[in-house]
Amino acid sequence: MRSETFIAATPERVYAHLVDVPQWPDWVPEVRRAHAPSGIRLGATFEVEMYGVRLEAVVSEYELNTRFGWIGSSPDMSIYHAWTLVTVPPGTQVIARKVERELTTVVVGDSQVEELYYAHQETLLRLTRLAEASESPA
Repeated sequence: MRSETFIAATPERVYAHLVDVPQWPDWVPEVRRAHAPSGIRLGATFEVEMYGVRLEAVVSEYELNTRFGWIGSSPDMSIYHAWTLVTVPPGTQVIARKVERELTTVVVGDSQVEELYYAHQETLLRLTRLAEASESPA
């Protein structure tokens, strides 16, 4: 999946929300729990529970205020999720890429693909609301 949106907030503000992994359950619909015991930086590991599956994850991309990406896996699922932030005055263009693979499922129905797409869109909408609400007036 690939989606993008414009957020009327600085890249710094948007990035701060992306890398605040423990707060993901507040705005990422499919995340139930997230724990980053050693903080977030390139190579850091963390745990995230999505769709009822606990994933062991690693930060694979970490370019301050520009790019954040992670790879997570379990015996049942693997996920790659990357965010690119581009300054577009007066805010930030956000490009989100996500690949999910359910390793124990051979066939994914159209309704499941549609649900994943809408969850991805909802994540961008919630990120927009969160970043814009926390942006300080100029």
